[in-house]
Amino acid sequence: MADCSNSGIISLKLLLHEVEATPREYWADLLETLRQFRQRIPLDTSPIVNTEQSRKNQAAIDLLDSWLDDDEDASEHQQAWDFLKTALDEDRLSDRPLFP
Repeated sequence: MADCSNSGIISLKLLLHEVEATPREYWADLLETLRQFRQRIPLDTSPIVNTEQSRKNQAAIDLLDSWLDDDEDASEHQQAWDFLKTALDEDRLSDRPLFP
């Protein structure tokens, strides 16, 4: 097998090659060894948080929530839409309506 010590990163392809090169009767032991090894690896659970981006995200979430909490009824939205369609169609250079 090729020397991986200089590459810095062992690819999944090389790892799978080693597993496939191992006789199947030893795969259960290999799997158990791999699981034990993984459990000993310290996990870095501290998330990387960009405070400025987090603030912007929360502002966007708050805005969307305020739209969902809006108590306006559907008839008000329909009236506003009808008004906008009429206003946009009035001053068009084309005779075709923008919203047929």
